[in-house]
Amino acid sequence: MDGDAVLKSTEVQSNSDVQAAKSAATRPVEPARACNGGWLRVTHIASGRTSEFLFA
Repeated sequence: MDGDAVLKSTEVQSNSDVQAAKSAATRPVEPARACNGGWLRVTHIASGRTSEFLFA
């Protein structure tokens, strides 16, 4: 994501949101959201719950 714009979408299977973010990201991530610039959103398909990760 860049601000609120989706730049890329990827589907992964994982046991947790953190593992999903780490497997989909090309750089290290930490739980947070950037006000400006790139960040990563993980959405659990079944529940619709989302988690946000900032590139470290």
